[in-house]
Amino acid sequence: MSVRRASRSRSAVFAPLGEVGRAVRVEQRLADAIRVGLLADGERLPSEQELATMLGVATVTAREALQALRDKGLVTTVRGRGGGSFVQRPHKLDEQVLAQRLAGMSRVELRDRGTLYRVILAGCAELAAEFADEQDVQELRELAAPPDREDVAAWRHLGIEFTLAVAALTQSARMTREMMRQEAEFGVLLRLSARTPQQAGEHHANLVDALAKHDGDAARRIVQTQVDAALAGLAELHRTVR
Repeated sequence: MSVRRASRSRSAVFAPLGEVGRAVRVEQRLADAIRVGLLADGERLPSEQELATMLGVATVTAREALQALRDKGLVTTVRGRGGGSFVQRPHKLDEQVLAQRLAGMSRVELRDRGTLYRVILAGCAELAAEFADEQDVQELRELAAPPDREDVAAWRHLGIEFTLAVAALTQSARMTREMMRQEAEFGVLLRLSARTPQQAGEHHANLVDALAKHDGDAARRIVQTQVDAALAGLAELHRTVR
């Protein structure tokens, strides 16, 4: 991930909450960033005081949030010199675990979550077309290229990175965080229906072309078509796992 692209996405993670928030809000924001890979495995997090200052919350709130993340196995803390709190990201979500999560959803919930994901991502794409510059487009083209190997986990993660990069181009920290939450909660399921990295790469390349032309309408339609196809595949898979 380039420094510029990473900086935009990560700034949304540590942006102030806007008001004194509860630990659960801090916990959720950091947990989403860890699960989608925006915060890397082994990365050292800001100290409790630093985190509290960055997010605009009380130190005790940051401390409670970090403790909750430790309880969930997403953060580990090392005491002493050179210590601190470090990201402990799950290596990957097993297909069986994702299938079980999908099976636990009703058809109504699946359709509802899919609609929300579609609307948010399409909105991000439309705004990104307005703000993307040449460097942004070049960085997205690099992400759009499918991996050389048939590593399912790798190209699914690349898809998440691409989506968050598009969201970051909206220049809205709130929109970027919402897209991050959607990826953590639903995007990982939606990618179960993707067939090949080449297919995903083609969809991404078409979107980048629209962003390069600053064509918001085309960008929105491309995303809607892509998500609709993925949702249809996920609905079919949903019928087989229930």
